[in-house]
Amino acid sequence: RLYSDDGRPLLSSDDVYQRYATNNVKTLHDKNLFHLGEDRMLTTLLLRYFPDMKLSFVPEATCYTIAPHTFSVLLSQRRRWINSTFHNMLELMRVQSMCGICCLSMKAVVVLDLIATLILPASLVYVGYIIFITFWMGEPLSLLMLVVWGIVVGVQVAVFLLRSRWDYCWWFLIFCIFGVPVFYFILPLYSFWHM
Repeated sequence: RLYSDDGRPLLSSDDVYQRYATNNVKTLHDKNLFHLGEDRMLTTLLLRYFPDMKLSFVPEATCYTIAPHTFSVLLSQRRRWINSTFHNMLELMRVQSMCGICCLSMKAVVVLDLIATLILPASLVYVGYIIFITFWMGEPLSLLMLVVWGIVVGVQVAVFLLRSRWDYCWWFLIFCIFGVPVFYFILPLYSFWHM
C-alpha cells in the first residue's frame, strides 16, 4: 500500500494498487496507460472501482517539476502527455459512474476532449485556410468566426487586465506566433506518429 507522511493509506484497496502497479503490459494501449500516463490511470482506476467515493483537490500539496530545457526534452514530454491523455480518455469511456457538469455528462465532456485532441492539427490548418481566403482572396469573414475569435482572445486579455500583468500580453503574442504552430500542429502530429 501507499501511505502519506502521517501514516494514512493513500489507496484503500489492494486491488486498485495491484492493477496500478502492473509492469507486465502486453499492448500498446496498456503501455500508454501504465508507463506514460500512470498518474492519469490511477485516477481512472479510482473512479472505476470506487464509484461511491469522490476525488478532491488538495491545494496544500507541494509538487516539484523540472521544466524542459531543450526542444528534444519538450518533444518527448509532450509526446508522453498527448499519448497518455488520448489512451486514458478511451479508458474513461468505460467508467460507468461519472458525474456531470452544466447539463452535460462527464462522458460527453470526455468525448469532446478526445475529439478536440484528435483534430487539433486539422483545426490549425483550417484556421490557416480561413486566414488565407480572407486576406489573400478577399472573401468576407463570417460574424460567427469573428465572435469566436474575439471570445478566445478577449478572455485571455481580460485575465491579463484583471491580474495587472501587462507583460503577459507580450508573451501571449509570442505564443500565438511561435507556440501555436508548435503546440497545436508539430507536437500533436509527432505524438500521433510515435504513438
